[in-house]
Amino acid sequence: MKDLLKRRILIGFVAAAACGWPGASLALDVGPKSLPLTVAGVPVQIPIAGALDVHTDADSMTIKASASGDLKSIQDHALAIARGLRLPRDPCAHKNINVVVNSVDAAKITPAGASAVIDLSGHVTVWLCKKILGEMLKTEIASDSVTISAPVELYVASPQSVALRLTGPATLATGDPLTTEAANAFVGDVNGLLTLQLSKLLDTARARAAIPPLPGLDVTIETAAFAQDGAKLIVRASGHATMTSAAFGSLMGFLGH
Repeated sequence: MKDLLKRRILIGFVAAAACGWPGASLALDVGPKSLPLTVAGVPVQIPIAGALDVHTDADSMTIKASASGDLKSIQDHALAIARGLRLPRDPCAHKNINVVVNSVDAAKITPAGASAVIDLSGHVTVWLCKKILGEMLKTEIASDSVTISAPVELYVASPQSVALRLTGPATLATGDPLTTEAANAFVGDVNGLLTLQLSKLLDTARARAAIPPLPGLDVTIETAAFAQDGAKLIVRASGHATMTSAAFGSLMGFLGH
């Protein structure tokens, strides 16, 4: 009964806006609504809930919005996401000593205030690569377990998009101190690879395809950051938008299903 009443109020509001009734306003709670997202090639579903503050003028509707998303699905798929990351694989990327990440066997993503920490563990090998008589020869020096930890944050990359970036350098540790010393010389390689990948790690194409056409929509994202609910990672964002009354009606129909 409550949902039916809300729907009738919403229909009346959209109709009033379509008739050019300026000054109308409405506050709405929406969701949760699951949106599809792809992270490092791994498909996940993110439940989104939010609040809308809607105002009309003669030509369009202005909306202030805040939303939160439950990122447990991303945490649950941490190993698949970690395995989708490109890590050092070339035993002869540099002269002399090189470190190769052979496998990622476990991973977790945990909240840390406004950041998240990606922890992964697996195995590495240390190689000696030398050119002798014009031929590149490689020799495996050591094999060891490894843990890699990288702190990341969300940021507003443009008025219409958010992205990930490192908040500090990744750290590496191995089972043998000598291997750790060799591996730490290549932390820069790991940081460089992660920096290149993180900005493109969140693929919103599936989410955009799921949302109906919204003519006249102009969105500005103002804030976006990680937060935590106990051990669960969440995201909070806010912004504003303008759109036509027809687009608003389509949006509410989408969020209501």
